[in-house]
Amino acid sequence: MKTSIFIFLLAILLASCKSTYKISKSKAAGLDTITDINQLETKKRAIYKNSKGELFIMRYEPDPDSLEDTDTMQFRSGGGAHSAAFTIIVVDGRCDSENFEGSNRKQAKISISPASLENFNTLRVFMKTLQDANDMAAVIPGNNSLRIPAENRNVKIKKTYLYCYSRQTDEDFHVIIGTTKKPSATTKYFNVEVSGLPLAGDASFPILKTVRTSFYSRASQDLCKSGYYFFEQPLKIEIKGSLFFDKQHHNGVIGPEKARPANAWEIHPITSLKFK
Repeated sequence: MKTSIFIFLLAILLASCKSTYKISKSKAAGLDTITDINQLETKKRAIYKNSKGELFIMRYEPDPDSLEDTDTMQFRSGGGAHSAAFTIIVVDGRCDSENFEGSNRKQAKISISPASLENFNTLRVFMKTLQDANDMAAVIPGNNSLRIPAENRNVKIKKTYLYCYSRQTDEDFHVIIGTTKKPSATTKYFNVEVSGLPLAGDASFPILKTVRTSFYSRASQDLCKSGYYFFEQPLKIEIKGSLFFDKQHHNGVIGPEKARPANAWEIHPITSLKFK
């Protein structure tokens, strides 16, 4: 009986330690502590204390993909025979809604594939299953297309690492994940998206709402600034979601310079996000 009680208490202690983020005095030296993530743009580097009281050393980098302060912007994607131009119309600024406010392939971005779930232990293994990006750019039919067969997949990645994120003017969060727990020359990056919400009556609404709430509870809050917000110690996560190829941003133009995915494959939308 005593042994059982001891094991139970030890399990609680270990679980508590696992969910606590500690920062040494040497790493914290000279850094301000902020509770509003929007302050990081000014601070550039600080300790962020989230709503759970957890502490993270974070830094800010400008978002090279930001559409801030522009009504329309032209993107040219692909190359050669596959070159195509897209006009992106920005109606509102970021953070004025939780609803998805984009127009390019909207229904594909806010819907969930009906495909069976495929399980992968790591991001690296999953990425090896993706169709060639140039082939994808050639077959996406247009700005209003639904998912094509190659995108009609649901995947679960058991272990990956959240490096940084940026809120876009369409209210999606670009979330850059990586294959290693620390950045290195071998790290591969991938974009996954916490989607802006569909209408409340849509079938995907409760799932995407839950994901957004989970993201706010640990990684962020109601972020309203442009830029990428980095965790200096990337967060270990498990994610599920539907695949999407963002032809609008073909050939690796999403993400900060030093953590940029190689092509435009995404998990969009994320349908489950768990912090480990």
